[in-house]
Amino acid sequence: MLNKIKSFFRKMKDKRLFKKAIKKLDAGYYQEAAEILFKIEKSEALDQVMLYFNLAGALIGQDKLIEGEEYLNTAIAIESEYDFLWATLAEVNILEKKWEAAAKAINKALDLAPEKKIYQLKKEVICGSEELKTNYLKYFSLLKESIAEQKKENWKKSVLLLKEAVNYYDQTGYVYNQIGAIYNNNLGDSKLAAKFFKKAIEKEPDNQVFIRNLKQVLQS
Repeated sequence: MLNKIKSFFRKMKDKRLFKKAIKKLDAGYYQEAAEILFKIEKSEALDQVMLYFNLAGALIGQDKLIEGEEYLNTAIAIESEYDFLWATLAEVNILEKKWEAAAKAINKALDLAPEKKIYQLKKEVICGSEELKTNYLKYFSLLKESIAEQKKENWKKSVLLLKEAVNYYDQTGYVYNQIGAIYNNNLGDSKLAAKFFKKAIEKEPDNQVFIRNLKQVLQS
């Protein structure tokens, strides 16, 4: 009975730590997220696929691409039918400039979820010209710089970096949505926020997150 009680509280603790790690990961604190996830890596209370997936993300965020790829492959070995695992693996392969491996991974993601336009856009980068590939890598680098500035609460610098990023690649609404969120949440400019949320929706008309963000800022 005592062992069952101990096991119950240990599982509850692991779940709390996992949630804490995800918050760190979402905020761009990759090293701190990884440190927490390593502590619970062997936990029986957690979905191992999601644990390895998020641990991979925390490592990739620190430019530890080889280690991140290993955890992604471990997650795929457990569950190979999750399209987002293959799409993330393709992204890592892009950053590693392993274009053939990236093509195989994104094709698998498309096989599993052919309706996802974002995967097709990723494939266009992978199979595209050298200029497109170079521009995409520059875009990704600027996104990382922007996240670093956000962590330091340098919001204006972060926006400048994001605006520069879309000069290199603007096929998705992600960056425009990020700019809108900073204007709305951190710089107090709802008009500019709405402008960039609208740009995000122009790129991805069916994205419910972008649509919700625009509605919220227009109603405020």
